[in-house]
Amino acid sequence: MKEVFNIFININYPVSLETIRKLKNGDKVSYTGKIILVSPDALKRLSKYYTLEGVPLFNFLGEFVTSGTLNLAHGEIKSIDISEISDYFDFLFKGGANSLIIDKISPKTHNQLKNYKRPFFKSLSQTIGIYDPKVLLYKDIKNGGIIEVWTKNHPLEVLTFEEKEQMSDIDNAKL
Repeated sequence: MKEVFNIFININYPVSLETIRKLKNGDKVSYTGKIILVSPDALKRLSKYYTLEGVPLFNFLGEFVTSGTLNLAHGEIKSIDISEISDYFDFLFKGGANSLIIDKISPKTHNQLKNYKRPFFKSLSQTIGIYDPKVLLYKDIKNGGIIEVWTKNHPLEVLTFEEKEQMSDIDNAKL
C-alpha cells in the first residue's frame, strides 16, 4: 500500500512577494506570522481618507490580509469571507498587500483575483488560530477595524491561476 505524505513548506513572516511567486498551485504551506484582519467598513474609511488626502493612512506593504470575525474567547478568526472586501482588492494590492488568505472562490471573486497574477492562500481549516491581537485602526467599528493578529503553523494551500486563467481544482476551491 502506498503512503501519501503531505509535505508542508514552512513560511515565516515577513514574506517577500518574490517568495510567494515561487510557490506552485497546490503547495501546502505552514504559515507562522502576522495577518491583517480587515472589515469592509474599515476599508471603506481608509479608501475615503486616501481619496480625500492623497496619502495612505495605513500601509499594507508585505502583509497577508483576510476578512472574517475575530473571536477573542476562542483565539481565532472564523467566518473567513473575502467576498465582503472584494470591492477593495485594488486598494489592498496598490497599498502593498502581498496576498490574501481566502475561504472559497465565487465566480465574481475568481474573475477579480485572476487579474493580479499572484498566488493566494486558502485556509485548510474553517478557522485561523490567532494570538496577540492588536487593533491598529478604527476601534470604534463594531466587529473590527484594522486588526493585527499572529498565527503559528497555520495550514494553507496555494492557489494560482494557470495560463488559461482558470483556477486549478484544489479541494473545495472549485468554482
